[in-house]
Amino acid sequence: MWVIYHKASRAIAGVTALSDLDPDRQFALTEVVAGLLGARGEEEYDAIQVSDRTLAAKYMEAFPRRLVVDNSEGEMRLSIRDPEYFILHVTTDAADVHPADGIAEIEADGVSSALIDVRKIDERGQPAQRPEDSDTVYLRTDHGVLRDRDGSQDISEIALVNGAAQFRLFSEKAKRVATVRMFNADPKLRDGTLRIEFI
Repeated sequence: MWVIYHKASRAIAGVTALSDLDPDRQFALTEVVAGLLGARGEEEYDAIQVSDRTLAAKYMEAFPRRLVVDNSEGEMRLSIRDPEYFILHVTTDAADVHPADGIAEIEADGVSSALIDVRKIDERGQPAQRPEDSDTVYLRTDHGVLRDRDGSQDISEIALVNGAAQFRLFSEKAKRVATVRMFNADPKLRDGTLRIEFI
């Protein structure tokens, strides 16, 4: 089995199949990198071969969430470890119509809303989707009103379900920019923020 990784970031791009006969290193690199969406040049990647089938099976079980590339004593090696921290990745369905500011907008009419999606991801960008990823996330906004996904009830917190949750920010009639903060008591889960402009 070959494990293909990006040299600069050490992010694992993929693995070849676990089989009795491994392809050669160059073929494995080409196949995995060619299959990546928007992949950088092949020269930016390298590969580590795992010949021990028992170890390879453990690595396959840990991939992609817990398998990492470490530089140990000047040599790239594979290891299995739990993520050191998680991030609240936040997106919204509100459109960004301004050509430069990068802030989503909704109408400043007191009834328009933006659906906000919160996902728990690890430091390698992998989603945390286990049943135990059910953290309580506290919500604050300096403008507008926070409500549940259906918009029927005011809220100040949400519970992630398999690492994900959604809620809404309703606008005010005043034109301004609202900053929504999402935070948690776990020091390993980093806060998230999102700005939405009422126009």
